[in-house]
Amino acid sequence: MLLHGLGDSYHFSFSLCILGESGVGKSQLVACTLPEPPQLPESTDAIADHGIRTRAHTYESRGARYQILMWEVPGAPRYQGVAARYASMAAGLILVFDRSRRATFDRVQLWLKAVESSSPNLPKVLVGNKSDLTEEVSSAEAGLLAQQLECEYFETCATKNQVVPEAFSTLIAKVVAQIPNPPEPSLLLKKRVQIGKQLAENKAFRAALLWTVMYGWSGRCKSSGFGGSGAMGATAAICVSPPHVSKPNRLASQC
Repeated sequence: MLLHGLGDSYHFSFSLCILGESGVGKSQLVACTLPEPPQLPESTDAIADHGIRTRAHTYESRGARYQILMWEVPGAPRYQGVAARYASMAAGLILVFDRSRRATFDRVQLWLKAVESSSPNLPKVLVGNKSDLTEEVSSAEAGLLAQQLECEYFETCATKNQVVPEAFSTLIAKVVAQIPNPPEPSLLLKKRVQIGKQLAENKAFRAALLWTVMYGWSGRCKSSGFGGSGAMGATAAICVSPPHVSKPNRLASQC
C-alpha cells in the first residue's frame, strides 16, 4: 500500500526509473499511484534536474516502510543519455509504450539499450498503456517482447487506473525481495537501496553495525538481539530484515 505524509519515517529507500517515448502516458501512470489526482498542471509538477519529473511515495508491506522515488524521464531521444544516468542510481525500471502507437513499442528496446550499459539486469516490468484505444500492438507480440526481456508484461489504462497498481506493485515487490537479509550496508548499495532513518536509529541495528566492525556479519543476529525468520515478526523491536514478498500489497486503488 502507498502511504503519504510520513516524512522520513521509513526503513529503506530506493528509486524507480520510468522510460518510454513522449505521450505514452508515463505521468498519468505515476499519478495513478497517488491518493488524489495532481491539482497542478503537468508543466508545474515537481522537477528534478535535466527535466526529470520526480515524485516521492511511501510503500508499506508487512510492517516495513519504503520510500520510493519515481523518476519520469522525458521521451524525446535527446534524453536517452540522461536516462542512463538516472537508471544507474535506480533499483528498478518501468518500460512504457502506447498500444495504439506502434512506433512507441518499436523504440522500447532503444530505451533499454540506452541504460543497460550502466544498469544491466535491473528488475523491470513492461507496460503497454492506453489499452482502451484501438491497438496497433497485439498482446501476444508485447508478451513475446517481455519474455525476451525476462520481465512481466501489463496492459494498463492509466486514465481509468486499470491494472496500474498491479504493474507498480509487482516491480516494487521484485526490488524488495532482492534486499539482502541481513541488510548489510555494502550489499544494500549494490542493490541501490539505502537505509532509512527509521532503521538507522534502531538500537538493535546500530548494535549490529558495531558488531560488524568488530567481527563481521557472521553470528550478528543472536549477539545483537534481532533477526530470526520472517521480516518483521520475529522480534519485539523493529526488524531490520526486509519482508520476503510473495504477493505484493496493492497500491492505492484511486488515481
